[in-house]
Amino acid sequence: MAVSDSGGSPSARGKPRARPVRWWTTSSKSSGLVEVVRGRTLLHTPAPRRRGVLTLSSSSNSEPSPRQASRGESASAPRMEGRVLVVDDTEAKRYFIVKTLRRAGMEVLEAASGQEALTAVALGPDVVVLDVRLPDISGFDVCRRIKENPTTSAIPVLYVSSLLRDEELEARLFDDGADGYIPQPIEPKHLVAQTWALVRMRRGELARQREHETALAEQQRLQRELERSQARARRLTESGVVGTFYWDLDGTILDANDTFLEMVGATREELEQGQLNWRKLTPSDWHEQDHRNVQALLETGVSELMEKQYLRKDGTRVDVIRGSALFESESRRGVTVVVDITARRQAERQSKQLMAELESKERLLNAVLQQMPTGVLIAEAPSGQTLLSNERLVSLVGSPVHQMSAEYRAQRVLHLDGRPYQLEELPLVRSLRGGETVSEEFVIRHEDGSTRLTRACAAPVRDAEGAIVAGVLTVEDITEQMATQESLRGSEERLRLAMESAALGVWSYTPGVQELEWDARTRELFGLPPDARATFDMWMESVHPEDRARVAESSGRAFAGQDGGLYEAEYRAVGLQDGVLRWVASRGRVHVRADGRVHMLGTVLDITERKLAEQHAAALQATTAAFAHALTQKQVADALVEHGLKSLDAEAGSVCVVVGRKLLILGAVGYPEELLRAYQAMSITDPTPLAEAVRTERSVWIESRESLDRSFPDVARRLSESPRRSWGVMPLKDGERVVGVLGLSFLSQRRISPQERANLESLCQLGAQALERARLYEEARQRAELEQQFLGMVSHDLRNPLQAISLGARTLQRMERPSPEALMRMTGRIANSADNMGRMISDLLDFTRGRLGGGLPLTRERNELVRLCHEVIDEFSVTHPSSDIRLEGDGSCEGLWDGPRMRQVLSNLLSNALRHAREGTAVRVRVLAREGEVELSVFNEGAPIPEELLPVLFEPFRRGMSKFRPAGSLGLGLYIVRQVVEGHGGRVEVGTGEAGTTFTVRLPCGSGSSH
Repeated sequence: MAVSDSGGSPSARGKPRARPVRWWTTSSKSSGLVEVVRGRTLLHTPAPRRRGVLTLSSSSNSEPSPRQASRGESASAPRMEGRVLVVDDTEAKRYFIVKTLRRAGMEVLEAASGQEALTAVALGPDVVVLDVRLPDISGFDVCRRIKENPTTSAIPVLYVSSLLRDEELEARLFDDGADGYIPQPIEPKHLVAQTWALVRMRRGELARQREHETALAEQQRLQRELERSQARARRLTESGVVGTFYWDLDGTILDANDTFLEMVGATREELEQGQLNWRKLTPSDWHEQDHRNVQALLETGVSELMEKQYLRKDGTRVDVIRGSALFESESRRGVTVVVDITARRQAERQSKQLMAELESKERLLNAVLQQMPTGVLIAEAPSGQTLLSNERLVSLVGSPVHQMSAEYRAQRVLHLDGRPYQLEELPLVRSLRGGETVSEEFVIRHEDGSTRLTRACAAPVRDAEGAIVAGVLTVEDITEQMATQESLRGSEERLRLAMESAALGVWSYTPGVQELEWDARTRELFGLPPDARATFDMWMESVHPEDRARVAESSGRAFAGQDGGLYEAEYRAVGLQDGVLRWVASRGRVHVRADGRVHMLGTVLDITERKLAEQHAAALQATTAAFAHALTQKQVADALVEHGLKSLDAEAGSVCVVVGRKLLILGAVGYPEELLRAYQAMSITDPTPLAEAVRTERSVWIESRESLDRSFPDVARRLSESPRRSWGVMPLKDGERVVGVLGLSFLSQRRISPQERANLESLCQLGAQALERARLYEEARQRAELEQQFLGMVSHDLRNPLQAISLGARTLQRMERPSPEALMRMTGRIANSADNMGRMISDLLDFTRGRLGGGLPLTRERNELVRLCHEVIDEFSVTHPSSDIRLEGDGSCEGLWDGPRMRQVLSNLLSNALRHAREGTAVRVRVLAREGEVELSVFNEGAPIPEELLPVLFEPFRRGMSKFRPAGSLGLGLYIVRQVVEGHGGRVEVGTGEAGTTFTVRLPCGSGSSH
């Protein structure tokens, strides 16, 4: 006989088959063998010589046991219910089995072949008694097909055969999925007992399914009842899986399936190690009931189905229904079948709790309605009958609503223009008919003639299917509110006019949600369009970086309750879109809203003019003091950069001065060294903002990197890694002359306001004047130093020829009769020294006349320049016999010039050219007639003139102090050249390079004044 607690289910059949785990009874004459395979428990009843049978618990005390049925006790005993399909082709054996089962009270179906069996199994028998040898299909194949079909896989199958041995049937049992076999020869009591056990197990499983369906239906009913309170109960579930375990009366659990182990939270290892004890798993409050259950087992062999609890490993309890039975001929061991009903118990407890919550919420709802300051009316749909109303509604309408007819209610309600409402116009009636929310204001007239202005809102209530089942009307008295709002509107209008006249902006800030609201004036102050949305992050971004910490600290103190919740701050703000820097004064106070949120309400005022005036006055004073103490252009540049950065909050700045056609950097702050080196000396023709400001004599403002890319692409590429975003360059003008430029750089986009521009222009004007004063001071100082050096040099140079003259004269005095040769040699030296002294004295006189007398004296007469050049070159051929001087010129180059002075010009230029010409090269003199003027040029091949000497080449003493000055030269030659040429109304230029150096003189041919 085989009993299955869960093996018949499709899920169990789908699992891999495992090797059976067997345990035997301790008696040598044990009555049976139990095998457990993956949750399917099989009890094998031995051959007739082994007495005994497994007895299962009954659901009713009046139900007879299989032992009583098999012994053929009186027919008055209750019958065993069950449907059994008997499949056997041997009619005599089939007759025997059918008669035995019918005598036991079971309904029996018969089949003589495998095909008939497969057809009859569709009728849903509880057990199939199957002969393994059939004429068409073997019983093994029939069993496999039954078990493979999901609709019949749970039907237990008992093998029976008179030709096969028990060992063979047992070997096929697990391969085919059968639930047991009947040993041969067949004993009626064994047949009835095994069949009845499987029938009960089958019926028990179906009963549990029906119980689960009933519980589920009950759960759904409770959920429908709780829909109006919008609460959902968790679905009540039951596992529907039976747990089975085998035990000893001493408490030891000998074996158990996985379902039971999962119920009590135990593991298979703990079971195999003998750590599980059903007495220890039982809570103390169930010990007495367990004692009665044990007594019933000892007396009857079975215990009725009962509820109890087991303890899990974690200390929690599981609710179960369990039934137990002793093994046949065993006095201490048995089997227990357990069904987990925890989900059902939990559902019952939740159902009670939800019902209690529903009642509590209904009481709470009624209490809240009565305490609400708003009148509430709930009416049934579609009749409109009043279901619920509160006392506030009674006070609003003047009498209980349920005592008033619908027509009377309509007469008491007036439109705002005084017309009475019609019944179909009432908001609640329109809401119930239209299915939409209706909100409007109307007047309620009381019986004493007084009226109240109210605001009503009517909304439909729908059930789960969307049908309108009721309507809710709320009525609020807004008489005082409207009066207050009217007064508030007047106050707001007066306040708005006052704020507009004061140019105040209004803002509101709620820190919890970072909510910031600005009016149009505040948006204007922070550089936003009137309809733009403001955020807290945008505001903090606009605050100047140096002021953010101070502003945040001030607002934090106000929200912390310090200073009475008052917030005051003056700070700089950069326009979010226009980039204009403004000074603002902000005041606010912390308030608590009706919803409990803390917020700050305040105003903001533009104080830029006042601050700029203060800053300008302070900066002007500081700048004037700094410029007064600055003696050099470098000191002026440093002071100008410092005050320029402060006045506009720039991040970096520089000052450059104009030297000839170049821009030289005098002072800079905030720029990397490589950038300063790149722009150390730039031409005023270069495509840079600094050079453009010099060329145009106007300010150059670049307000974005895009503008820099468009206007100055080369500079933009060089500044591609720079963090700066806008730039400005202002010319430094002393009168009408640009002496330098001031450049500023900003980290953010900046636009300069007219006031800032005016202040900056004043600063640049002061800076230009200070630079010019410093330049004059430096020139005077350098000139004084040069003159001191010049006096020493003149004293030294005059002393040499004077000593030569003195020495020659004394030598002649000592000689009594000098030879003609000696006399000529000594007198020649004296004459040469005297000539040198004469030239130096002549140059000094010319220099003194040029500086003090208003220029060199000129005597103009008509001269031919080519002829003058021939005369000078002939003289140089005598004094410089090794020189190679070549003359090129037009046939006639005449003009009104001072002949001796022009010889002096050419002589000085030739002396300079021969002095610096490369050895073995010629000096070329060219005279060309131009339209209205004559061009004289002197060229020599040699090293180029150093670039730093070109601007001061024609100044006195410059060349004289250099390493190129020869003996007897004072360094005044080129200075005298320029004085003579400019005295004639001409000009002198120099060009130098690797090929050589050319001095070019251009003289007008016409008449001119003489000095």
